[in-house]
Amino acid sequence: MTVLLASYFDNLLQNLGGTPNIMTAVGFAGNILFGSRFLVQWYVSEKLKQSVIPIQFWYLSIVGSIFSLIYAIYIGKMPFIIGFAFPTIVYVRNLMLIAAGKKKYTGDKKT
Repeated sequence: MTVLLASYFDNLLQNLGGTPNIMTAVGFAGNILFGSRFLVQWYVSEKLKQSVIPIQFWYLSIVGSIFSLIYAIYIGKMPFIIGFAFPTIVYVRNLMLIAAGKKKYTGDKKT
């Protein structure tokens, strides 16, 4: 167990010591955007005094996931690539459902 932990921390220190580049910035931006969606959701829910998921939540989810996916592809880690690729499809679908719901309630029809 001690050897495993030592190996983990050695690897962690090597990764932290890397030279930052534009892809590092993309990775950080993805994490910041993705994480900020929860702050938006919390703020809107507190303002309305009920739990809601505002449309901005889905846009931040998409952009944050895409940035994180780009970074995951750059570092070549398949678990992260899969982890960010498939949920993005769900976020886009939620926006499609929201748009369809608005059309339904406003009486708009597809032509």
